Amino acid sequence: MVATKPRNSNDEWGPWVLHDGNGCLLRSGTIVQVVCEDGFGYKMTRIATVTGGDYSSWDWSFYPELKKIVRYREKRPKGIKILMETIEQSSNKVTENV
Repeated sequence: MVATKPRNSNDEWGPWVLHDGNGCLLRSGTIVQVVCEDGFGYKMTRIATVTGGDYSSWDWSFYPELKKIVRYREKRPKGIKILMETIEQSSNKVTENV
């Protein structure tokens, strides 16, 4: 996982998902915002790209050597946002015509 500092932006994110520590079910290349916890209980938020592999913070068996990811949410691609807006507009038009 490649991490970067969170930025203040208008990015669209999916809902937060609590992570159980049993590895990563997301595809490599997925952009996520994660909340990690270290051995001292300090939590931090990072934006990262899932890279895959067995040795990672997604697998809690490597804790406390690695931080553990306790929750995450996926970045929604712009296409999803556009699609959702189109569906909402179409839905509003149908409602107005009824």
